[in-house]
Amino acid sequence: MNDTIALSAHDYRVRIEGLIERRRFSQASALLGEALANFPDDSELLHSAATIDYHNENHEASLHTLQQLLVRAPKHLNGRYLLVGVHEAREDWPQAEAVLLDLLHDYPESSPLYARYAMLMYRTQQIDKAMELAREALRLDPEDDGALAATMIGDLIDGRKGDERNSLAALMMKHPEDMVTARLLIVHLINRGRYWSAKRIAIELLKARPDSREALELVVEIEALCHWSVVPLWPLNRWGTAATITLWIGWILVYKLLRSYAPQVSDIAATLILAYCVYSWVYPFLLRRWLKRRAGL
Repeated sequence: MNDTIALSAHDYRVRIEGLIERRRFSQASALLGEALANFPDDSELLHSAATIDYHNENHEASLHTLQQLLVRAPKHLNGRYLLVGVHEAREDWPQAEAVLLDLLHDYPESSPLYARYAMLMYRTQQIDKAMELAREALRLDPEDDGALAATMIGDLIDGRKGDERNSLAALMMKHPEDMVTARLLIVHLINRGRYWSAKRIAIELLKARPDSREALELVVEIEALCHWSVVPLWPLNRWGTAATITLWIGWILVYKLLRSYAPQVSDIAATLILAYCVYSWVYPFLLRRWLKRRAGL
């Protein structure tokens, strides 16, 4: 008799989980097909199937499998937790939040769930709510990595010094999904003109992935936005075209008033306006090139 035929569902699960942990997804998938042929209704095997599809970024297949699993076992904890990740990957934020709220209803003292909820709120740009959830996660378990990471992100945004026992970079290495959250949060902070907060998180992202050219370029781009020499350009960087139009209208009105009531200084004002325009057009490009060269890009 072939050895694999005699395997129990538990034996299959142990082998498959070992392959998943070692990220040997193709081997795990092949063994899983055999396992499900013998045990098609096993909840843990269905969860493994959804996990493999999730890691292979086949989110629709993962969602379909999880729906099958949760029909059979509606309270399956790992299945529900994975479902949050699948909804996040599909950018279905309301569904991800609904599953998390349902989980928190069943496990109201779970620090990891509060931390995961906080990370979801960071991704959906609800920063104040995320910080509150992070604080609650840390209160429930001051040693939980997810709670520490969520709290530390809030500290970096506010410019406070975080927990010295861990760095955000180290925590993100343990939880790679937090790197995606960090990137989305950086973009949001840049759009809100909070360049220093974005830079602090980008530096942690670079520490977590020191060989990542993308992370290094991100730090350089933010440095070009928050460098002391571009402070006069902050309104243009922050509000873009709207700021440019408003500034031009403002300059024109000021210049006309000066021509009418203080013609002796109108030429000086015109020179300053022209100098600012040249500075705003040329200097950021030169600064970015210099910063990239300094970073070895």
